Amino acid sequence: MASERKQKRKTLRDLLPKDIVVQDLKATKKEDAIRELCDALVIAGHVEVGKGDTVLEALLQRERVASTGIGNGMAIPHAKSKWVDKRAIAVGVCREGLDFGSLDGAPVKMIVMVATPPSANKEHLVLMRALASVARDEEQSRRLTQSRDRRSFLDQLEQIVVE
Repeated sequence: MASERKQKRKTLRDLLPKDIVVQDLKATKKEDAIRELCDALVIAGHVEVGKGDTVLEALLQRERVASTGIGNGMAIPHAKSKWVDKRAIAVGVCREGLDFGSLDGAPVKMIVMVATPPSANKEHLVLMRALASVARDEEQSRRLTQSRDRRSFLDQLEQIVVE
């Protein structure tokens, strides 16, 4: 019966496009990591040509208000921009960790950068809530940042159910 069919659970993997995952960051500073991830969005075509610096500045401005390092080795730099026509996400892992001025003082090993259009309020909040939930779970955060390669990283995302 139709009512007995199981609905597919939505996972964090469903919210994060695989084509823009940047597994290993080269950056050694917070601002450079955000720039590296923003460049990945431009290259992937998720930011309007010639507007990468504008989106970058919006992300850095948000970071100046308060650190987006939310704990357990995770940061979620985010901003809204009219130069992004749909949700744009880049994920970076820095195995050595970066000083992000995190709430818990720990170095950041995983950065999930989110840029959305100004009209995407609900979508933005759903994603931010899901990411914050992962950051609160030390085991999930650890498994993500210790993934051996891109495939295992994506497999870990598939295991994290979001509501």
